[in-house]
Amino acid sequence: MPRTLPDLTHKALRRIRPLAFETNASFVERLARAHHLTTTEFLNGLRIYRPKISPAREHDYGPHTPTELYLNVGARACISQYTGIPETHLAHALPCWKEHRDRGSASETRPGGAIRPSDLPAVIGCPHCTVARTGQARPILRYLPHHRLVCTRHRTWALGPHTLHGVPVPHAHALLHQTPEIVLAHNAHLRLTRRWGPDADDAIAQAARLTEHWRRHAPKTEQIWPARARLIGNGEDASMWEALAREAITYPETITLARLLIRQPSTRYHRTQPDQPHPLHEVVARLLNRRWLQNPVHYPQDLSHYIRYAPRHPIDGTAYRHHTKPIGHKADTIELTQLGYQPPRPRVKRHGTRGR
Repeated sequence: MPRTLPDLTHKALRRIRPLAFETNASFVERLARAHHLTTTEFLNGLRIYRPKISPAREHDYGPHTPTELYLNVGARACISQYTGIPETHLAHALPCWKEHRDRGSASETRPGGAIRPSDLPAVIGCPHCTVARTGQARPILRYLPHHRLVCTRHRTWALGPHTLHGVPVPHAHALLHQTPEIVLAHNAHLRLTRRWGPDADDAIAQAARLTEHWRRHAPKTEQIWPARARLIGNGEDASMWEALAREAITYPETITLARLLIRQPSTRYHRTQPDQPHPLHEVVARLLNRRWLQNPVHYPQDLSHYIRYAPRHPIDGTAYRHHTKPIGHKADTIELTQLGYQPPRPRVKRHGTRGR
């Protein structure tokens, strides 16, 4: 007979609380594991109907596609009642807690849900913080906003899922112990966010697109980013780490450029002819300490689409805080070769012939 949980009139045997920005699937799995049950047994014990896999998107599934458990209003009420955690608290911590398309009230809806690929980018949170919060070393997937990817206490940067020729890359974090400039940039990022709120997000997103373009097309004279990649990778395949930790590699320059865009609206880029110098080129080259950025050939021809930022007003009074959905595109596993990484070819041993 399958194992069942205590009746819902009783509270959970162990109090398991969600981590900020945790996925629904991770939280439910931790609840089940705390009671020595599988996720299926846990849901069955709560009389939650087995979640359905959306047939319309079944072709989107793959070995590296992150999936999410979307719970309907009835299932959410069951879990809230069993754990003793109000739904308002669960919705505050779990970004996708209410993402299911509900029809009817909790009393009218049969508890259930759906499993489908996540629409948000999920990363593995800092492993040291996870152990401190949960007492276990199991990785926990979280929808961390961009300004939460860095853990300043343990000097880690949470990377997204990556593959190389379809095989998962066994690196979930970049270590920042030898790159203090990245941690300093993170502190500047937080100050921008607190003061400017969503405007800072827009400026940083545009600056990140531009620095990524520069990283991919940087001349051989560029030495700072490759050196930073070697430090992050601890000497292991610097070219791979330059692609794998691309956001961390260019992070100090991204934040510096974003501060320029948000504080000086006059720097907005106006459309010019290709390869035509612009006053902004010299300003950026001097600000980022890159002489090669004075050459307009290193800028994309559609730069007016990259830099189109016009700040509104700084936030007065309370500080701005990300709550749920981080900035970013759909959560897809990123292939390293698409980021410009070309793995070295294996050496072929040549066997010479002996003379007779």
